[in-house]
Amino acid sequence: MDDPANQQTMAAALGRLPEDLPEKVTLEGLLQSLGDKAIAFVLVVFAIPAIIPTPGIPAGMIFGTALAILSLQIMFGAKKLVLPGFLGRLSISRSIIELTASKAAPRLAKLEKMLRPRGHVLSKHLGPAVIGIVIFLMAVLIALPIPFGNVLPGLSVLAIALGLAQKDDVAVLTGFALALLSMVTSVAIIYGGWALISNWFGLGQAAI
Repeated sequence: MDDPANQQTMAAALGRLPEDLPEKVTLEGLLQSLGDKAIAFVLVVFAIPAIIPTPGIPAGMIFGTALAILSLQIMFGAKKLVLPGFLGRLSISRSIIELTASKAAPRLAKLEKMLRPRGHVLSKHLGPAVIGIVIFLMAVLIALPIPFGNVLPGLSVLAIALGLAQKDDVAVLTGFALALLSMVTSVAIIYGGWALISNWFGLGQAAI
């Protein structure tokens, strides 16, 4: 089992993240501030704003789009993640990162205490392509304007990232299960919304 101190590293790193950021930080600047930290931590940092409400910005659209682009790089086994210029230049207030870190770091620390190495078979045999595809699908759901549609996909990415970092197949499986639930829930919401709109406007009714 890993040293408990090591299990706190990701939560501690998240808590310290805002310290060296400027008042306005671009997404590329945020990504660069993570330096050579593991890809799993990058996923955590970009997934958490989708889970925690961040007033003033369309966090789902911004961070979901960024996650989608990063996941494509993961599919092809990239060792260093980058963002394209148009997205990397988008800026957010440091206060948003501070809010995210202050709320998420204590919860992340509790989650990390629950994890331990329980096999590394899934990430090893599924490979970055499959994991990247799952994260891409979740990122698309995060970016879409689905009511309350950010939370489950964000939790899925978070669970997968923590599982990869801690070599915990149980966490990775939990992330996959949340991904499946996210897909089913999102399809149900979209279908239900379309059915409601169709009824309101009489679409699809047989002509008399």
